[in-house]
Amino acid sequence: MGFLRELGKKGGEFIVPSIMLAYATYYYLEVSALPRREVNLLLIQPVYFVILAAFLVLVAAYVCRSLAGKNSQASNGEASERKITNKAATLSFAVLTVAYVYGIEWLGFVASSWLYMTLLLMVFSVKSWLIVAVFPAGTALFIYLTFDMWLSIPLPKGILS
Repeated sequence: MGFLRELGKKGGEFIVPSIMLAYATYYYLEVSALPRREVNLLLIQPVYFVILAAFLVLVAAYVCRSLAGKNSQASNGEASERKITNKAATLSFAVLTVAYVYGIEWLGFVASSWLYMTLLLMVFSVKSWLIVAVFPAGTALFIYLTFDMWLSIPLPKGILS
């Protein structure tokens, strides 16, 4: 029961994953109720089970960490509870995310995703310029090839069309 008490104190770590799992579950149930169930679940089913597995791993890791933390917490006291946050980075993340959401229609999905990921990596002080250059470009290219070319799901083109 100590785990549930600790979860209540630090439950904020589970807010976003819980919302994602709840929405994915809702969407999965809605799609499975449509006619031609096997065709409709072709894309959402693997994604749903990856989200579910990730959530379960998160909960398991939290349980293991809290069980292991009981021994070290007795010796360290409150020092292990200290959190370090960077308010500028948090604010930058929020501003960039809002700009990204609104910029998708104007700039296009691929270009705005590349710009968003590049700026986030720079804001969070990724030191390797190779990662800053290759990761966003590779991810944007992968998304474009997967959705636009392979699945024939058009992405917003923006001013680049």
